[in-house]
Amino acid sequence: MTARQLTPLRILPTVVPSQTKASVEIYRPFFLAGILTVLTAGCTLGAIALVGVAFHASYTASAWTPYVLAHANSQLYGWVGFFVIGFALQQHPPLREHVKRFHQIATLILALMGAGIALRFVADPMASAYGGIWVAVGAFSAVLQFVAVVLFMVNSRLMWKKTGEQLPWQSKFMFASLAWMAIVALAEPIVFVKSHQSPMESILFVAQWMPAMREAQFLGFVANMIFGVALVKMNSCFGAKAATRELGNAAFAAWNIGVVLRMFGWVTYFRSGMDASSVWAYQFSSVVLACGAVFFVVSSHIFERTSFSLPSHKFIRAAFAWLLIGGVLQLLEPTHLRQIGAEFSHAYIGAIRHALTVGFISQMIIGVGSHVIAKMNDIPDSLQRRFMATFWLLNLGNAGRVALEIATDYTPRAFAPMGFTGFVELAGLALWATAMIRIMVASRRTSLNLQAA
Repeated sequence: MTARQLTPLRILPTVVPSQTKASVEIYRPFFLAGILTVLTAGCTLGAIALVGVAFHASYTASAWTPYVLAHANSQLYGWVGFFVIGFALQQHPPLREHVKRFHQIATLILALMGAGIALRFVADPMASAYGGIWVAVGAFSAVLQFVAVVLFMVNSRLMWKKTGEQLPWQSKFMFASLAWMAIVALAEPIVFVKSHQSPMESILFVAQWMPAMREAQFLGFVANMIFGVALVKMNSCFGAKAATRELGNAAFAAWNIGVVLRMFGWVTYFRSGMDASSVWAYQFSSVVLACGAVFFVVSSHIFERTSFSLPSHKFIRAAFAWLLIGGVLQLLEPTHLRQIGAEFSHAYIGAIRHALTVGFISQMIIGVGSHVIAKMNDIPDSLQRRFMATFWLLNLGNAGRVALEIATDYTPRAFAPMGFTGFVELAGLALWATAMIRIMVASRRTSLNLQAA
């Protein structure tokens, strides 16, 4: 009996009889695609763009804006999207009679999402420089990504078979995440076109709607998915006590209300000309989101003693800590703006977003992804790599980025050191990615050799 059989990787209870389920390892191509994306159009492009921003000492340098937008798209649909889709499909294997269709749809999802990311990577800077056909190409890339999202949901739904078994209460987070994912993907073609109009129209559109779009993407889609998975797997796979249902439900309500309120609050505040009397909804959303983050972390019990120790624990605990730090930064935003005498700060918003995207989201991917890959390849807990260099490079780089980005509101000298923090994070990610690729490629070769024997 293998370690994989001893420790099943499940988010939800099995919803089909075990004797009729197909055995699949669909996670591998999606995880590899996610790693490839983050090492190219994702983190690498982001690190290069950050150097460009630091060199110009400006967050609104128009020459780098298209690359920042392309980087964000790659991180959302590539780094995060590929891992979410691969993990979800792995946890919901099809009935044996549906396995061929399952793999056909999964392959199509992978191809469409990859093509969409690649086209968007090219279209963003080209559309900004030349417009015309490149705007259509960018919109088409977003359509491909939307179709991939729809097929992902269809594939998941087709493979489920109702047995009367009730889904766990944590499922509400996953369904909310999928709803946010569909809304975001549907809006992407429109957002791309509106972001590439005349220079002034594009600037006004991006300033008004892109902050709300980012909240829907990362706080709506991504955070809800992480919350739902974590409130199950921290107990079933990471040895924490079972999640507290009442606190988890409170986290669900507070977080999603907070996301909607923050989106509404920003648009209202911007349309008012950033009048102080219109900022209340935006500022109050910070309180609601911070409460949601606290409810979630306490409900998960991850900072309490666990029944066993794993190398991934440090990444997950650090991720939850960064979630709380992001909440504190949101609460302190009004104080920061009063200190610098401004109605809005690109630097401060960027620092909050980086605390959540790299500190929280990326570390959760690394922590959970490492565990999944180890279990799927029968690597016992005692032989799993600790990745201490990755841990420290990622967290020190992220801390430097957040602190120095806020500091640029007080002194332009903070721009230069801030510009290199992206490469510190990239180095940490590259060390982890290299090890994960070796494991997945080696196990694939072994599997093929056994089939050929």
